Amino acid sequence: MRHLACVAGGAAVLLALSSPRAQEPEPAAEEPAAAGARPADPQGAQGEGEGGELEGAGAPEARPEAPERPRPPQEKQARASQPPAAPAAAAGREPLEPGFRERARFSLGPLELRPIALLALQAAPYVGDDALSQAGDSAEQPGFRLRRVRAGLYGDVAGLVRFAISTELAGGDEGTARIHEAWGGVTAARALEVYAGARTVPFSRSAMLGAGEGALTERPLAVRAIAPFTQVGIQAEGHLQDRAFSYHAGVYNAFQRADQFYAGQSESLAPLGNRFEGIAVAGRLATEPLGPLGRTLQDVARSPFRVGAGADGFFSNGGARTLYGASADVLVHASGLHALGEVLWTGASPRSVPTQPIAQVTSVSSLALVFEAGYMIVARKLGVSGRVEWIDPNMDVDDEGDNLVLTGGVSYHAYDDLVKAQLDYTHREELGGLSLANDALILQLQLSL
Repeated sequence: MRHLACVAGGAAVLLALSSPRAQEPEPAAEEPAAAGARPADPQGAQGEGEGGELEGAGAPEARPEAPERPRPPQEKQARASQPPAAPAAAAGREPLEPGFRERARFSLGPLELRPIALLALQAAPYVGDDALSQAGDSAEQPGFRLRRVRAGLYGDVAGLVRFAISTELAGGDEGTARIHEAWGGVTAARALEVYAGARTVPFSRSAMLGAGEGALTERPLAVRAIAPFTQVGIQAEGHLQDRAFSYHAGVYNAFQRADQFYAGQSESLAPLGNRFEGIAVAGRLATEPLGPLGRTLQDVARSPFRVGAGADGFFSNGGARTLYGASADVLVHASGLHALGEVLWTGASPRSVPTQPIAQVTSVSSLALVFEAGYMIVARKLGVSGRVEWIDPNMDVDDEGDNLVLTGGVSYHAYDDLVKAQLDYTHREELGGLSLANDALILQLQLSL
């Protein structure tokens, strides 16, 4: 019996030693606290110096970590089948919260690329019988119009070089693609940046504003008729003290304009070079003394009081006409209110022997005044705007070309202007000659990135 009892006891000891729990090392006994040591504060605040280490404590003695307890196969399989924990949103941001445009870019080493996209579809439920596109009207018949389709890329190489290439895919009735902008520049210093290529001429605040950044569906009719917009050349600009002072100066191929005043100037991209024209120069001085006004004409964020002012001019020694112009503007933002005033003047003198056939035979001076105001009823969401224009295409003649243009509209913004819906009504009143039925109601849906 004594022999059997010894065997049974030895078997029990072997079984206990073979179990996984028996293989785990026992936790090391805690060393007694040093004499006079304080108990650790539950908040970890008492007795800690920089880096969260106890003051006066030496480096703790390294101890071997206990090996991980082997897990049953079922537990391993269950853990492997669980989805990984979702990462927390970056700083709690929503994907399309204000400022997402600045984050919508991707990097390839020192190169950062940002997409350029603009899509604008217009619907015209009502258009007057006398409306004519050559006279600057938005539509000639009720229906739909693909107003703008632009796509491209903006690039930045370590802040030293910037470039942009974009195309306009809704050019003309045939929808033929053409270059909208294509430029590159050295931008190492904000005080002096130099650009070359097809870029917007620094003339008129409304013309320099992005096509999708206005309060109403179209820029002022006077600006569309007078401003040179995109031309090919070399331009220098500088911005000092957070745009408290800015300047622009450029040299371009000479400008060309249509015989019809409201048809505006041609945006020549010179694919065959400067074949028939001369040289044009343009310059602008501007100030925003209380801080930058932002990229949109509306005060969508209902910001504190801001004001900006600018003055500019151009001279073009073309082969068919000599063109010259000047403008001045003031823009105010204050708690959701925006107010813009612009005055534009231009002149055109035909050459005695023009390099291209033109209908103009005498010098013409034109003058226009623009005033616009609006208010954001709901910040970044809902706004209303109104605009008044007085236009005299030929200051020596009174005819139906002299216009008073009244435009009013409402705009709804979503996702920081990624999507915008606008409804405008425009009334044109001829101040001389015949009165024409050329009013229009325009609904525009826009996606802008």
